[in-house]
Amino acid sequence: MNANKTGLSAGRPSQRSGNDKSRLLASLQDTAPTEDLVRVNFSLPESKHTKLKVHVARSEHKSIRSFLTAYIDSLPDE
Repeated sequence: MNANKTGLSAGRPSQRSGNDKSRLLASLQDTAPTEDLVRVNFSLPESKHTKLKVHVARSEHKSIRSFLTAYIDSLPDE
């Protein structure tokens, strides 16, 4: 197959132009808010952790983190 027809080309990724690299880096940037992040860490009994994992798996959330973040967002502001 001709490389021009498939859009593929041989070569080292490190030899790509700076423009390609900047576009790739821009697409990979995290869109998280600029607010400082704080880690929350606590222990749960295994049975409660399993219950939480099952609930999250059955919900529209992709992770426990996204579930807990959405829950916290739903709390009223005081």
